[in-house]
Amino acid sequence: MQINIIGCFFILKSEKNENIRKNDIQKINVLTTHEGTLPTVSFTGGDMKKEIRNHLKSIVGSNTFHLEQVYTMSDEKTLDIIYLAITNIENVRKLDKNYELTELKITDNEWITFGDKKIKYQTKEKEENNNIEYTHIINTKDDTLKKILLYVIISYKKIRSNIDNTDILFKFLGNSFTLEDVRIIYEMIKDTSVDKSNFRKKITKYCEKIESKDTSKNGYRPSQKYKFKPLKGDAWL
Repeated sequence: MQINIIGCFFILKSEKNENIRKNDIQKINVLTTHEGTLPTVSFTGGDMKKEIRNHLKSIVGSNTFHLEQVYTMSDEKTLDIIYLAITNIENVRKLDKNYELTELKITDNEWITFGDKKIKYQTKEKEENNNIEYTHIINTKDDTLKKILLYVIISYKKIRSNIDNTDILFKFLGNSFTLEDVRIIYEMIKDTSVDKSNFRKKITKYCEKIESKDTSKNGYRPSQKYKFKPLKGDAWL
């Protein structure tokens, strides 16, 4: 049986807003080949996590990314081991010429936009033997694309399920960020909106101020910058 280790690598990319008083525009991208497939290595009998980490490192030129195993899928001929990876674009030191960043947007239980493709999908829940099983129905006849999107959706939903009780949200952030950045990314991933005041109260204890001199000549006060301050043994929300 062919065993594949597959990396579903989410990278947050920022674009400057034309309105300098507004926060940068945040977009989530997935690392893919130019053909739209996910980074894959064949298992050779070593440490799976080390193998996929080294492969992803060779593609982006950096070892600064979160990595965890999320899913296993098999058929008669192949076994796919899916790893979730997360980082910020500032940690991408280079990009292998055979790869690109494909923009991703997922609206909950409705649409997945993957590059120039917009495809309908639905997630159904079924309780069996005190366990909840999820079935993802993806509306495309392209079996290769369907498998890729399935792995993306599963990995993305893993992020969503952990975002309120782990520090996984901060894996998307760079070395410095504003509290508004955190809220925008949270809302984007959860496909929801939150009360700004309450949200800030929940996250500020995990954010340490970065002191900087105000060198702005634009007549306005720039937003306070922070860095992540982990708290041992405590969920971030």
